Amino acid sequence: MRLPSLYQFFRHQVNHGFHRHGIAEPATVDYVSDILARFAQLRHLYALQDAKGRPLEYIVDMLETWQQNETTSPSHGRSILRHLGEYALFMSGIFRERLMARGELNYYLAHGSSAYWRCADRELNPRQRQVYWHLHQDFGRISSTLDYMRREQFPLPPSADNMLTAFWRV
Repeated sequence: MRLPSLYQFFRHQVNHGFHRHGIAEPATVDYVSDILARFAQLRHLYALQDAKGRPLEYIVDMLETWQQNETTSPSHGRSILRHLGEYALFMSGIFRERLMARGELNYYLAHGSSAYWRCADRELNPRQRQVYWHLHQDFGRISSTLDYMRREQFPLPPSADNMLTAFWRV
């Protein structure tokens, strides 16, 4: 019996969850599935690093890094913006309760949506631009759908939920 790859698993789950919530764009489903599969490895979740090699865990640090790189290396600036949007989407969808408890959910939603607006504005490929534009426009709904999927499609016992939150330092 052949097991699906992590991407295939998430693609099936995201397609099902998004379809239930009226999000039917295949390119968006593919993009979000890719985020979930990549961010299952912490090295991808914390891919951005400061000058000392420490991972950037806060949006404000990612924004500062983006501003420092925007003029000197526009392509690197775009990759920072894309990561910021992906990070904000992942955290606001998968760790929503934690962000709400810390009073940071709206901050993540606003900066995630804004990052994708900037990505769309700078993207030359029309298909990718459309994906970023859709993520910008429906960021809150996509994030809410990921939260719903985490709670309903992947219900975890309380001990496992604590294990997930352990990945995110207080």
